[in-house]
Amino acid sequence: MPHLFVSADQARMKLSATAIKTFMEEHKDIYPHNDIPTTRQGHHPKWLLSMSRNKEGQVSRQLGHYVIGASCLNHENMQKPIMDGDGVPLPADFAEVLDSLETWGVTKHSCWLQKSLMAMHECLKEDNMHGGVAPKKMRLFHDSVLQGIQRKAEMEFGRKSADCDKILENWNTCFWVRCREEHSFFCVACDSMHCAEEMIESIHAANNANIYSTATIAHNTTANVVPESPLSTVASSQSFAGESTHE
Repeated sequence: MPHLFVSADQARMKLSATAIKTFMEEHKDIYPHNDIPTTRQGHHPKWLLSMSRNKEGQVSRQLGHYVIGASCLNHENMQKPIMDGDGVPLPADFAEVLDSLETWGVTKHSCWLQKSLMAMHECLKEDNMHGGVAPKKMRLFHDSVLQGIQRKAEMEFGRKSADCDKILENWNTCFWVRCREEHSFFCVACDSMHCAEEMIESIHAANNANIYSTATIAHNTTANVVPESPLSTVASSQSFAGESTHE
């Protein structure tokens, strides 16, 4: 994907209305452009998704995924990255996810938004769109919520641990049941986070109970052993000694 920034000469070049109209006509049946609000002047998405391969200043990250709010750009500056391929316009379902994660989601996990952007980028790759067909709304929601739930479970119990896998498996079932009743990303994400937190508390309580039970059994087993008194030990020793002398 070309670099997002343009030179001063390129910035001074005005996009003609004809060029914008031609681009819109060529992409009217191509996803995601065909799922974006438009006017006669061009596309009007709420967010643009961009990617950078520049690793400078990035810690433990090979690819940088970023979103640009359309409200930060004037009309022409928004059309140019879309037409150049520097910014991918995000449809309404993607925008709904971003609206929640860039405000509420980052208060739960700082990397939740970044991981979700990576998942979105994979969805929008030409090789993964299966002929330009939009991804299912709830599948998009599932893959985005998964990033937060997986991170929380791994922080509590470690990656690939039995307890971590149990949380993800149970959450997956809960999600697909819940999304039959609730179609808002924010609501299913909140419910999912609460579900994960309750499961974590339950597992910790069960683990603590097992530790207490094991300690109690060990204590009781030790208490049932009656130690020999010093006098009986001396007497037994003398008796054995006498028997040995007698023989």
